[in-house]
Amino acid sequence: MLTFDIVGLVVTVCLIGLRYPLYVLMASMINGLGQVVMILFLHGHIESVVAAGAFGSTVVSGVKSGGPTMLIIFAGTLSNYIVSAAAGGIEYEKNRHVLNPLSPVKHPFAVVNLRLALLTFLINLWLVI
Repeated sequence: MLTFDIVGLVVTVCLIGLRYPLYVLMASMINGLGQVVMILFLHGHIESVVAAGAFGSTVVSGVKSGGPTMLIIFAGTLSNYIVSAAAGGIEYEKNRHVLNPLSPVKHPFAVVNLRLALLTFLINLWLVI
């Protein structure tokens, strides 16, 4: 079952980049697809997916706890980081523009994916610990 959480998506857009909401939504889709692909790769069964941007979650059965669970949790973060690195342009941005969600950037798709990867990493780390 797929559920969209509009509040989570709006908060993600506010935290990641108000100037580029479509890029934030595309990055959120990449994050969710990264988790789904990892679940299918580990032969898990998807019970439900909540698409809420950085605050999204998936319920999985048929996967051992421990290492495979950590792979699933951080798969979305890794997919956003890979897309950010593949899109390129991060090295040409100033550090203050990369972290500020209101600043204009030259390569918005790469920067938005990097911001989302960082935010989801921190949120998932908080939930794991």
